[in-house]
Amino acid sequence: MARLSMDEAGGRVRSLARAGLDAHAFFEAAGETVARAVPIGGAPPFWNTVDPWSQLITSVHFSGDCFFDVGGQIAWEYAADDVNKTADVLASERGVQTLHEVTGGHPERSPVFREYLRPQGIDQEVAVALRARTGEAWGTLRLNRSPGQPEFSTHELAFLRALAPHLAEGVHRALLPGEALEPDLPDASGLVILGDGLAVESVSANAHRWLGELAGDSGGIPVAVLSVAVRAGNGDEAAVVRVRAGTGRWFVLHGTSMTTPSGQRAAVIIQPAAPARISSVLMAAYGLTRREREITRLVLMGRSTAMIADELVLAPVTVQQHLKSIFDKTGVRSRRDLVCTVFDGRSLDQR
Repeated sequence: MARLSMDEAGGRVRSLARAGLDAHAFFEAAGETVARAVPIGGAPPFWNTVDPWSQLITSVHFSGDCFFDVGGQIAWEYAADDVNKTADVLASERGVQTLHEVTGGHPERSPVFREYLRPQGIDQEVAVALRARTGEAWGTLRLNRSPGQPEFSTHELAFLRALAPHLAEGVHRALLPGEALEPDLPDASGLVILGDGLAVESVSANAHRWLGELAGDSGGIPVAVLSVAVRAGNGDEAAVVRVRAGTGRWFVLHGTSMTTPSGQRAAVIIQPAAPARISSVLMAAYGLTRREREITRLVLMGRSTAMIADELVLAPVTVQQHLKSIFDKTGVRSRRDLVCTVFDGRSLDQR
């Protein structure tokens, strides 16, 4: 396979991210492209996708036969005492780290290296956080090298870090339309495609339902849908809005640009919002301060008072004081009430 310069590979990945590929096709094409600029060995590129809010792994992609079972990988990710896991790279400021770096040049200290990587002829590993420019994490990419290959260079790591937002864009664009076109659940996303003059060209079955709920008695295409479509058509990668229908249900609208036989079109994915996706809107509605929102976000992620204090560099008693203020403002009495009742969006109606 012919080598590519990093500039050539970067350009190809940017094009792939906007090509309207499904997740499998994007992972295959992008992985091959990256590997032509950053040589690998021992294993093909390995991808994880994660939920942007909880950062839990939602899928894995590995070309060919994988040398470990997915269940084993998930157990390692969440139960093993090891390094360079998905949560580690997503939490790192740089967003790119090698196994050699995090083990101080002694990868044999890592159980996964000793038990899985080395027996498979893998000597090195780099993990890349796929973070969008707006900060959301959509997954990770892992590249490996065999014994005898050089360590990943500073130049290569800088290239991977610069490429990460474009890879994240490709993952984001691939996952949302796929769910909208082939929903697995009754409340799955819907897809609306708009052409010139914001004329509606295609509406998926679920989108018909959600458009009706958003439009209410007024009918027509909701203003929020048109706003997101225009922003997406202008190339705005952050064309996302959260909106509440008259029924009380919250929706997240994602705008993206799609390539169709008729040319570029604006697509809007209409997604019923899980509580986590609207929590920031609801926190603002309750008048929580910035610090109270930070603490609430950590509570929703299951963090204890001690963990919150450690992460935010606060005294535990200070965290407790903030929690008391949060409970007073939201009208709840416990963390359980905060998680299970308030942030489903219904309590605002009862204020």
